[in-house]
Amino acid sequence: MPDSQLAPRAGFGGLFALIATMLLAAVLSLALVWSEFAVGYPSFSWTMFGVIAGLLVICEGTPRTWISLDRIDTVTLLPMYAYALLLLGSPSSALGVAILGNLVHSATRQQPPWVWLLHLSRTMVSVATGGLVLFAMSVRGPVTQFEKIPWRWALAIVLAGVAILVLDTVITEVSASMRRRVSFVASLRRGLALRLTAVGSLLSLAPIWVIGIDSSVVLVPLLGITTILVFTSTRRALERAQEAHHDPLTGLANRRSFSEHLGDVYGGVGAPAGGALLLMDLDGFKEVNDHLGHDVGDAVLVQFADRLTSSLPLNAYAGRLGGDEFAALVTWTKRHDDVDSMVQNLHARLTQPLIVQGFPVSVGVSIGVALVREVGRSGAELLHAADVAMYRAKRLATGVEHYHDDIGAIQTGRLGLLGDLGAAVRDNELRVDYQPQLSMTDGHVVAVEALVRWQHPKHGTIAPNDFIGLAEQTDLIGPITEMVLRMATSGLLELGAKDVRLAVNTSVRNLQDRHFSQNVLAVLAETGFPADRLELEVTERSLITNAHQTRDTIADLHAAGIRITVDGFGTGYASYQTLRLLKIDRVKIDLEFVLRLMQDPQDRAIVRSVISLAHELGLEVVAEGVEANETWDTLGAMGCDAAQGFWIATPMSLTSLWVWMREWQRISLSGDPACGASVDNAP
Repeated sequence: MPDSQLAPRAGFGGLFALIATMLLAAVLSLALVWSEFAVGYPSFSWTMFGVIAGLLVICEGTPRTWISLDRIDTVTLLPMYAYALLLLGSPSSALGVAILGNLVHSATRQQPPWVWLLHLSRTMVSVATGGLVLFAMSVRGPVTQFEKIPWRWALAIVLAGVAILVLDTVITEVSASMRRRVSFVASLRRGLALRLTAVGSLLSLAPIWVIGIDSSVVLVPLLGITTILVFTSTRRALERAQEAHHDPLTGLANRRSFSEHLGDVYGGVGAPAGGALLLMDLDGFKEVNDHLGHDVGDAVLVQFADRLTSSLPLNAYAGRLGGDEFAALVTWTKRHDDVDSMVQNLHARLTQPLIVQGFPVSVGVSIGVALVREVGRSGAELLHAADVAMYRAKRLATGVEHYHDDIGAIQTGRLGLLGDLGAAVRDNELRVDYQPQLSMTDGHVVAVEALVRWQHPKHGTIAPNDFIGLAEQTDLIGPITEMVLRMATSGLLELGAKDVRLAVNTSVRNLQDRHFSQNVLAVLAETGFPADRLELEVTERSLITNAHQTRDTIADLHAAGIRITVDGFGTGYASYQTLRLLKIDRVKIDLEFVLRLMQDPQDRAIVRSVISLAHELGLEVVAEGVEANETWDTLGAMGCDAAQGFWIATPMSLTSLWVWMREWQRISLSGDPACGASVDNAP
């Protein structure tokens, strides 16, 4: 995607700074050429000049001789060689070679016009100023013409080098501050040490090159080795310094650095008028890690980071906040109305398949967008708002969501919900609803499924989809599962339905816990609930995640008399070999197949095949999502064993379940066990 499609307008300030720098470069360059023309061109060794000039141009076109500080700012050997050319006696010629080297460098990097114009202007300003310093202090000709350099010349040489270093750094940081929309002081504070170290160490080699080549051209290889050693040590020092602020895998800013940048941008006066914080989380990345391995997962993260940086405007600041979570800040100085188009285009780019080790890997991405004009001017407020929006995009599977401060909406991101969830477990804010499952042969209640609900004191009822996925990423899922198991078993015993089984959902993380089976049995012993009346529902994905531990856990549970049901069967994770090897009692056909059973012949064929296969393996089949009489009749004709769904009964409290079961027993005893319209009239 071209930068013009994503980049916000640079603003009048940025354009003015670029034009001012170009004019200053032109004035200083003309002044340098006129000064040299006025005093006459000195005689010097064109051989020495040609060697150093050739090295300058070659290195500018060779990426291995560059040190990249960010996507735009790159330190090369140009300042060192240009400084050396100044000391040979013809500053205007040195300036011409520096301009040529800069053009070669820009062509190699294929930079946008404004970027190479800025770099060219910076080179011209710093080199021309260095040459004018030499002229101002009456330095004429090569510095090697004396056996012992006069102190005035030595001072001029030092001042010329300092001028190049200072101007190069100042112009770079002014550009960086305007590009990143941070104050010049903040940009200088974060980039000064790095740039002074990188450019200063290389500039100090320039006089050594001049004196060495003047002694003998044979010393060029030795000088080259010395330069390589200094360059390599400088690069390594900079890399170590940047490790504290950059993610080692992707090279993007880490959470600490990204937060500091937000503070620089929106932490005081002079902040940009507008901006958008994009918080991104990969969808399906855990499956990539589980199925393809962590090496492939790391490669996906690296390629995603590369695509993110290439798809963002040059003035954007991107970071990896941890795991599969990324962020980007895009700022602008004028009103920017095309935010929706910008983010949608970015989402389209980021969701295209990545080529990893020669094959395509598809991962989705959920993006939360927080706009400065809607949230505020605080970096912390922006992060919180973007987190809320991103979590909503993930929950609703919409891809992109904007933060809106709607009254009554849950304005808590993942971190906020996780913090509240810990308190919810402690303060007993979680409750259990029950949904019955009916036998399709005689219509009696064979089981009830326990479904956890969260009654948040501020946000009201929060559905499981809004918090269970978060809990599964932490150690909270263990206590939550035990709490649900304890409440559900106690409740069903209180109900007195001795022939009804209890189904409780478990997560992948539960099955990976070596103590899970012991904890389940401890809860059963505590409540007195019979193990043979408990069913634990596991997902297909959990069967293949750390299959060895999963197999051991399921075997221990099954040996204690607990039944195992595969929930959401048919989504494609588990193989039939897995079902054959594990101790499985039931399969639950995935909701999506049942909902489309009457409309889609392919789904009907899949359901029929699943029922037939399960029965061949000696497994019972339960269908969830029964919402119509026709679906019930069709499943019954296919031989399905049990069913649940809103047509039968919606999830309800324990008290409502007791009333419903009494009414259902009355309806069944009346001689019509086939649900029908009677179920609609049940409480």
